[in-house]
Amino acid sequence: MHKIVRALAGATLFTLALAGCSSEPSDSPNTPDNTAGNATETSPPPPPTKVSMAIQPWIGYGAWYIAQDKGFFADNNLEVSLIDFEADADMLAALAAGQVDSLNVASHGALLMAEQGVAAKIVLLLDASTSADAILTNGTIPGIAGLAGQQVAYEEGATSDLLLNYALSEVGLTIEDITKVPMGAADAGAALIAGQVPAAVTYEPYITEAVAQGSGVVVLFEAGAREGLISDVLMVSDAFAATNPEAVTALIKAWGQAIDFYNANVEEGRAIIAKGVGADPAELVTAFDGVIFFDVADNNSILISQYQNVTLPVVKEVAVTAGLLSGTVEPADVLDASFLP
Repeated sequence: MHKIVRALAGATLFTLALAGCSSEPSDSPNTPDNTAGNATETSPPPPPTKVSMAIQPWIGYGAWYIAQDKGFFADNNLEVSLIDFEADADMLAALAAGQVDSLNVASHGALLMAEQGVAAKIVLLLDASTSADAILTNGTIPGIAGLAGQQVAYEEGATSDLLLNYALSEVGLTIEDITKVPMGAADAGAALIAGQVPAAVTYEPYITEAVAQGSGVVVLFEAGAREGLISDVLMVSDAFAATNPEAVTALIKAWGQAIDFYNANVEEGRAIIAKGVGADPAELVTAFDGVIFFDVADNNSILISQYQNVTLPVVKEVAVTAGLLSGTVEPADVLDASFLP
């Protein structure tokens, strides 16, 4: 599904003609008209820069829907196409092939793209999950150590994989100590509710659904146990950034305006985001409460300090242990803070 905001730019011509008249006859009928040349013209604004952006229906990317709905893209002279993808792999392939200019992706996905040689950089930290990603059980498993030998449903290669590996490592276990049951996050939650597996890794709104519908379902471990482990970023292709540096900064400004709007108008902001991801706002209350959004000031403060030097190295370490990355890319090499306003 394509969601497009178009900014229509037009040229307006203002002409000011000053003309004088007198009831008395002129003594100098041949005097040149001094009002000639007083007409004033305004130059037409430059056409908006077109930007194609890959996105998935995750509330952490929700400020882009607000920017679209409230005209913040147009305010920054941008014409942004939000292009929906269902799978990470398809989205990453689209950026690599030059089919999109930018994409929203999990931190470990950004590192994976760099390892694969995709010429793109992280230019903005978007969000981090605290309780919107979690490991759930049917209530019979007392702790993470109890997952040893148990069937666990989770999506391989995704944030669920990352979270599960991190949680297991905290108690001295590895992914090989469990019985893997690979499936999508939504299916994992449903499998737990149906009693098909004793444990599952999923994210909101499936966490709330599972706890509400599944008899005895409880949350065993949340993403907030390791700050920033499950986080998302905006990546922009090097080719687009080199040609349109002002547009990259404008894109970041639009995100900042959207976050400001969200913070000032939480109910309306959540309604816009819920519509964008195709959900009822009432179903996402817990999900919103489990996500931290980062504004422009946050990025200026932490992008190339805490995020680059602490968070991203941890993401890399866990992803390498999980077999999601080879570990050949340094975090600093995939970040570019030069476009931040």
